[in-house]
Parts: sequence; C-alpha cells; structure tokens
Amino acid sequence: MDISTYDPVLAEERLAWLRLLNPLRPPAPGRALVLVPTNGPALTVHPGEEISDAWVGRYQTAYTVDTTEHRLVLSIPLLSLDATFAFRSEVALVCAVGDPAEVVARGIRDMSDALFDPMRRMLRGVSKDYDIAEFHEAEAALNRRVRDFTGDSAVRLRNIHVELLVDDDEVASSGRTYRDVVRETRLAGMRRQRHLDMLRADGFEGLVAEIMEREGPRAAQELIAKAEADEREELMRTFKLVMERGDADREPFEVANTERMVLGRLLGGSEAPFGGARASRVRGSIGAAWAGEPRSGGRAEDRSATVLPGEVVPPPIVGPPEDEPLADDVWLDKASTGGDEGYGVPRSGPGPRPDRDGARTGEAEPPRVSRVRGVQRMRPADGER
Repeated sequence: MDISTYDPVLAEERLAWLRLLNPLRPPAPGRALVLVPTNGPALTVHPGEEISDAWVGRYQTAYTVDTTEHRLVLSIPLLSLDATFAFRSEVALVCAVGDPAEVVARGIRDMSDALFDPMRRMLRGVSKDYDIAEFHEAEAALNRRVRDFTGDSAVRLRNIHVELLVDDDEVASSGRTYRDVVRETRLAGMRRQRHLDMLRADGFEGLVAEIMEREGPRAAQELIAKAEADEREELMRTFKLVMERGDADREPFEVANTERMVLGRLLGGSEAPFGGARASRVRGSIGAAWAGEPRSGGRAEDRSATVLPGEVVPPPIVGPPEDEPLADDVWLDKASTGGDEGYGVPRSGPGPRPDRDGARTGEAEPPRVSRVRGVQRMRPADGER
C-alpha cells in the first residue's frame, strides 16, 4: 500500500538510572533500539543482540525506530525549460531506515519531508532541460537519473519511479476537444464531398442554384451579374491589347481575324452562368445586321433563316484587293475528287491557265490568290454543302 509519509521513530522513553524491575530488552524484529547515554555516542541495538548496562546504566533516553520498508509517493512539481510551465510529477519509491542512530541524531520524524527537498533538487536538474511539450522525453530522462540512486547512510531507497501526470480536468477536456475536432472534420468532409458531387454533376449552375436556395434569388442574380462584368472587363482589356499592338510581324488577315474573334466574344453571348444577367442591344443589332448579309455564294434569305437570335455571324471573306500583287503560277481550283472542303487548292502544271483578265474558255474566273495573305479557308456556298 502506498502512503504519503510516516514517522520512523515509533517511541521515545526516558530511562531511570536504576532499572531493577524494568531492565532494557532487545527490540522486536523490524525495530531497532537507540540508547542515548549521558556522554558519548549512541548505542544501536538490533533484534537478538545483548544490551550492556541493562539494569543500571548510563543511558538516559531510548528510541524505538522502525526499520521496515515503506512505499512512499511524493508529489513534486518540476519546472520545465520555460519557467512559466511546470511538470506535475509523482515519485514512487521504497524507503527504509539504514542507520537508526543517524535518523535519531538528525531528528527525522517525517520521512517524506526529509526526502522531498533532495529529490526535488535532483529531478529539477533534469526537467529544466525539457520543454513542457516534450512530455515523454522528460519522463524517460527523469527515470534514468533516479535509476541508480540509493539514498544515503541514514535512509536507504530503491525502486524509484517518476511519472509525469496530467490533470483529470485536462484529460477530460482534451478528450472532449479531440472528439469534437474529429466530428467537425468528418462533417466538413461530408459537406465538401457533397459540394464536389454537385459541381461535377451540374457545374457552376449547380453552385448558383445552391446559393439561390440558401440566400435567395437576389444573391444568385448578383453572382451572375458579377461573373458577366468580370468577363466583359477581361475581354475589354484583351481587345485594347489587340488594338494597341503593332501588326508588323503579322499578316493583315491574321490581325483582322483576331480583332473579329475578340469583338465577337465582347459583343456576342456571355459565358457567365445561364448566358449572363442581361442581353446586349449592341450584340443584337450587330447580329441582325450580319444575319441579313449573304455568305459567300449564298442567298440572304437562306442565311437569315439559319441564324439564331443573338448569334454573331462574321461578314463574308472576300478576296484580296485589286492592287495587291498576285502570283503568276498559282490559282485556286476544286480538287478532282469532288470538293476541297472550302479550301483553295493551289495547282500548277499543264493545262489551261487563267489570264490576268480573269477568263478561261467556258469557265468563270477562279478566286485570286494573294502572295501576301496566302491561301485562306473559303466558306462553301449554300448550294455546295
């Protein structure tokens, strides 16, 4: 059974000079008798030993000392590397009186009190090298320090073990906090997985629908309007960059195609969710104007019938200007297989060649090819589709 402390001196008796009726007798097992004379050193009598001057004597006081082993538990606070934090420790040990006369001479009446200060100084010399977070490392170092400590001549020690403790309230609160963190992490993962599944299934529109359900139609409308505004701002910056850059390293048709593509994105349909928050009057007018113009080789009425409302249809691509130099030995013609999918096929070799006036016997003049622009894709006429 562990106890916190005990008194090693069981009894103290004043002795008479003449002890004929009550002579001194040896102590019982587990006890020691310390006889203190008037002058000279004390005499320690162990069980079974004879006592000189037992009837008459020079001894004035007799002390009965407990020499059995006791298991003690000492609660010692130990400072850590940071002096504002301390380890809470329990030191369990087995102690016994080694020299009863020395115990009497020192006046030891509380064994734990006698051991507390020496043990604390010894253990703090180790704990001060460890941070409060290095819990297990500090405990191992403390046990290595006390492993071979056996006490002194008065008190013998063995089986010393140091255990660092955590408060019961801290254990309960930390366990509760851990469970709460695990629960919240799991719930957050479930919510995140649900949102990922929704985005994979419905895309950005699913996110807008979720916002509309939680915050109302106005929040969804504001989100769509903001997405469209950001898109238009980015397109405007791109369009200004295209217009400001020089075209020295690019062909004229490349500049025209780039401008047409950016302008079509700027005035055409928005890529914001559900097509954007509002329609563009400029986009509608441009689309209507382009819808009324025939494509290359087609009729205006046929073309306008196939154009969707608000669709941006580029103007027809025409040949090079009259004043642009042309190749003498290259012209466009249909492939012999029955079509070239809208591309001009350069061909040279034997056979009739068109003259500069643009006539071939019984045939219309082929499209002109520019040495500056190169060969461009030709849009097939409605009848050739």
